[in-house]
Amino acid sequence: MSRMSHGTISVAAATATSAVATRDAILADYRRKTPASAALHARARRSLAGGTTGNLRYFSPYPLYFASGEGSVMVDVDGNRYIDCFLCNGPLLLGHCPPAVVAAIAAHSATGSLVVNPLLAVEAAEELQRTVASAERVRFLNSGTEAVMSAVRVARAYTNRPNVIKFHGHYHGQDDQFLVGLGPTSDAFGAGVAPGTHANTVLLPYADAEALDALLSRRDDIGAIVLDPAMHSGGLWGSDTAYLRTVRELATRHGVVLVFDEVITGFRMAAGGAQAVYGVTPDLSTFAKALAAGEKLAAVAGREDILCCLDPERPAGTPAVFQSGTGNDGTAALAAAAVALRTYRALEASGGYARLGALSSRLARGLCAAFTARGVACHINQLGPMLQIFLTGEPASFVRYASVPTGTLALFYLALINAGVLLSLPTSNHIYLSFAHTEADIDCVLAATRKVLDQHDFASLVDAESPLQGEKR
Repeated sequence: MSRMSHGTISVAAATATSAVATRDAILADYRRKTPASAALHARARRSLAGGTTGNLRYFSPYPLYFASGEGSVMVDVDGNRYIDCFLCNGPLLLGHCPPAVVAAIAAHSATGSLVVNPLLAVEAAEELQRTVASAERVRFLNSGTEAVMSAVRVARAYTNRPNVIKFHGHYHGQDDQFLVGLGPTSDAFGAGVAPGTHANTVLLPYADAEALDALLSRRDDIGAIVLDPAMHSGGLWGSDTAYLRTVRELATRHGVVLVFDEVITGFRMAAGGAQAVYGVTPDLSTFAKALAAGEKLAAVAGREDILCCLDPERPAGTPAVFQSGTGNDGTAALAAAAVALRTYRALEASGGYARLGALSSRLARGLCAAFTARGVACHINQLGPMLQIFLTGEPASFVRYASVPTGTLALFYLALINAGVLLSLPTSNHIYLSFAHTEADIDCVLAATRKVLDQHDFASLVDAESPLQGEKR
């Protein structure tokens, strides 16, 4: 063995040793800080599948369990306080327990949890119309999954065409027809998604206008184009205005219904959603998450002539689409939505969105600077009050970053939990700010970031996880 190869092995071994020690120290700190969560997880596994109410909520060595939240802070079952920048994966755009929303729900407590065809549904729909310019008609539902599924069903009926274009890197909920192509490949996302369930889903690369034009020019069986303007699941790459305008023009030319899935971007990038920011009007839009500030509600909104397919009094010759749901009239959700939508408009009028964007930019710059100053390459995608971190110095792209290792980043998020910051769940990499966050919160997050990066050898974790990155640093 040459002296050089022996030296290389010695360096690699030392890096691996340091990485293991760093990981073990972070895990040990977490276990010391959260014994009640450990005990609750052991109990929860005897009743809840996996011990949680969703796969994303689990992370190793056991998930964190929370007791309450207020404003920008959550408290776990051990009594530990955290600045919350995960916000239950985004719905809490107004923060935890926003007073106006809490008061609106309380004001309707005598109504009952569920009544059929409530006045509140009309009022909430009117507020959505005032907030989103393209919302000529509205249908409420329970979740983003249901909203996208219903929008696509209506689009297929309206056009009498069976197929739907979905783009790589875009997530549209848990309906099997869309649980494919979340990355650069056409693979299904998890087991149990039968091939026949997405036979009518046509996958295309995003931001490739030529590929879209070519497909629509040779096929007349496409009923809808559905897209997330944030490209959130694929890494938060956002959209180019010129490209969205091209998609709009092609959809119109070929008689295809254009659906913006604004479950993520709705009310977050602007009160009027991504469509207001980009100046491109879809035929249908789907909303959830921030729509009711954390209460369970979703909506399909858009053109009257298309949503007329849901109208029992539709004109003769209009296809009849079935959509209904027992919980669509939930009192708390509708009350929350009405006041949340009014609040978003008021915040926009007072400059609140500009302030939130500036706060988010400051957080992104500070996080990136902290990593870079300690020899760890970092790239951060930011869109409005949303961030995603990539620990790599590779040129930024969806396809390239889809294969960037995430183990070091997960340990970073866990180390921040130990320091009192829930920047994201270790299984997620979704970072959100709310209107409840303050400059002082950002000071605390950045101070905690510098602390954990000084305390732990994250450079060794990166090098051990991806040797080529270590050679390039």
